[in-house]
Amino acid sequence: MAFKDWLQEKMKEKNWNQVQLAHASGVSQAAICRWLKGEREPDITTLQKIGKTLKIPDWELLLITGIVNRDVFSLDDDDIAIPILSSKIPCGIAENDFDAYTVGYEVFKKSLIQMKTGNSYQDKIRLFIVRAKGDSMTGKGITENDLVIFSPDLQTISGDIAIIELEDLGLCIKEVIFQDQAVILKSANPKYDPIILIDKPARIVGKVIMHVGYH
Repeated sequence: MAFKDWLQEKMKEKNWNQVQLAHASGVSQAAICRWLKGEREPDITTLQKIGKTLKIPDWELLLITGIVNRDVFSLDDDDIAIPILSSKIPCGIAENDFDAYTVGYEVFKKSLIQMKTGNSYQDKIRLFIVRAKGDSMTGKGITENDLVIFSPDLQTISGDIAIIELEDLGLCIKEVIFQDQAVILKSANPKYDPIILIDKPARIVGKVIMHVGYH
């Protein structure tokens, strides 16, 4: 993801405009305007000011700007930085292209991921995070803005919760039931009817591993 798009996402999360970010960070509004237009990018010192203002650690700034490659980046031996995907990720994007829509990172313990997946981190399964929207999965404990970790490399079986891409809804989180020739997508909230797919196109993007409240 380009720096200008990443910055727009972070400003949107805080509901800040250019004037507010300039006032909070001490960076000129003119500079911020140029960044958002993609005309320039900040130097390291200015980037750190923005990171401090937005409460983003230096290591995440280095990753998101491409100064440090995620493949060679490490925190503690038991830490893993999992990319958070943009809410604007378009339909039809292949899993190999998800990194282009990264808006941030969240650090988790590899041992926790191992416990949840039954796989060691050395297996190099790909992990991503999306933020939950709405209340359709509250019965499973997934609420608005929770961080939902999923992997496109783990098989989804009947009864699993997965990230699904629907042609008319985009990415959504549902329990998946395979029944004869149909795929049933169940919400965990009685006010939402299940979605029954027979000929309607859908793609299972990845199996949900765990979710974390983030309020």
